[in-house]
Amino acid sequence: MRSKDVLSHPARVLTQQEREFFFDQGYIARKNVIDEKWLVRLNAAIDAQVDRSRILTQSDGTFDLEAGHSADTPRLRRISFLDDLDPVFWEFCTQSNLPDMAADLMGPDVRFRECMINIKWAGGGQEVKWHQDIPFYPLTNLSVAQFLVCLNDVGPEQGPLQVVPESHKGQIYNHYDDEDNWLGYIPDDRLGDAGLERAVDLTGPAGTVTVHHCATLHASRANLSPRGRPVLIVGFAACDALPYTAPAYKSSHYGHVVRGNEARFSHHDPLDMRLPPDWSGGYTSIFEHQQDKAAQR
Repeated sequence: MRSKDVLSHPARVLTQQEREFFFDQGYIARKNVIDEKWLVRLNAAIDAQVDRSRILTQSDGTFDLEAGHSADTPRLRRISFLDDLDPVFWEFCTQSNLPDMAADLMGPDVRFRECMINIKWAGGGQEVKWHQDIPFYPLTNLSVAQFLVCLNDVGPEQGPLQVVPESHKGQIYNHYDDEDNWLGYIPDDRLGDAGLERAVDLTGPAGTVTVHHCATLHASRANLSPRGRPVLIVGFAACDALPYTAPAYKSSHYGHVVRGNEARFSHHDPLDMRLPPDWSGGYTSIFEHQQDKAAQR
């Protein structure tokens, strides 16, 4: 759905000004969206999954382990498929006000894509290099975004998400290297005019939700602070945004309509971008791709 059509529908969570800001700047940060009851339940469910990871010695496609992970001192980068691991997450993705917020930015018909958490463990949680999301999962249009829920307070010292305002209005960058290998990030020599000096940190207290447009340039620094940065990530898309390629995270709920109705027509934006690798055989994580390729360079 086009932005002007989205804005013609009544707002549910955001103000009209906030919605217009998102379409103009490519991101939004809204405090006090998720209430304390949800935060308690979500944090308890995450703690249970971290405990499950203690027996693991290597990443397995669901649990993405950081170097130094052990039963006594678990360290994780990401846990994927949360909606299949614990029903509280699917309940949150469907019955909280988060999908209502998605409807404010995508129109009344919204489908679920994925639910995961990036933990950014204390004392060295891995950085994420500059990238855009849409090259990972091309769709017929750009009405798709990731909603990041701060489960704890997030400050600038914890490696918060950084975004470049208005970068969603520019080019879709090539995320491959010159030898045609998928990188999962944009090489520095292609970012000379990207405006990285204008990047802003998206911080806030627990319960803050940040949303970035799928074409917005974003990254995050390593977390060298003594506090972890667990951020729940939920992906939503307009129902008229249909995928060209296999999804990276296809849980049992992938594609379910969580607000409104299934689309009868697809909406197509005029886009030129490289297709990603075929993820139908499995996907690890952006951390794994970026770390492996950076080590080889």
